[in-house]
Amino acid sequence: MPKKYDKFYIGLSLCLIIPFVLFAFTWESLSGMPFKDIDYWFDQPVFLNYVIFCQLPSLLVLFWAYKTERWKVCRGGILGITPYIMLLFYLFV
Repeated sequence: MPKKYDKFYIGLSLCLIIPFVLFAFTWESLSGMPFKDIDYWFDQPVFLNYVIFCQLPSLLVLFWAYKTERWKVCRGGILGITPYIMLLFYLFV
């Protein structure tokens, strides 16, 4: 029996969009600087923690999909998280 809302594109879109939206809405209030100064923050260690913080809602989506056995959502979510993980690898180096 197919599960409701078990679609690949749901996981992909949620895990791509949620961290970006969270970043966009909270960047200026938490950092106190406009978006044009973001290149300065790439060198700061606190930016790495902030990117990890923005990933938490996506991980909650993956946890929900895993616990409810919606495997297609999990596959899309893993693909959606990949750009942010690559950004974290870039910032760690």
